[in-house]
Amino acid sequence: MNFLRLLSSEVVQHITIHCLNTSVWREGSAEKPSQKAVRFKAWNGQMFEAEGQLKPEVAADDCKIKDGRWHRTLFSFRTQDTQQLPIVNIYNLPPSEPGKQYHLEVGPVCFL
Repeated sequence: MNFLRLLSSEVVQHITIHCLNTSVWREGSAEKPSQKAVRFKAWNGQMFEAEGQLKPEVAADDCKIKDGRWHRTLFSFRTQDTQQLPIVNIYNLPPSEPGKQYHLEVGPVCFL
């Protein structure tokens, strides 16, 4: 990893959360992230979060739709600080309840 970091000037990672009747970023049609939004811990210990200094780019946020069908929220992390990625932990995931599910799709880390 150290060799990749030394040769790179930028790093990118994508994480998709597939969800059924559960929000992970916004509640309903609100434009502001929810208090219960997921948070992502970076390799160097910093946090990517809705109200923090580091925020993920949210390309799509369809998990707020609760219609009995599967939806997804797409998070992108792009930074010139090569020590920030990969994401090592995800906090504040919704609790398991009947009729509410989610699963994670963690993409590879690309050093550019």
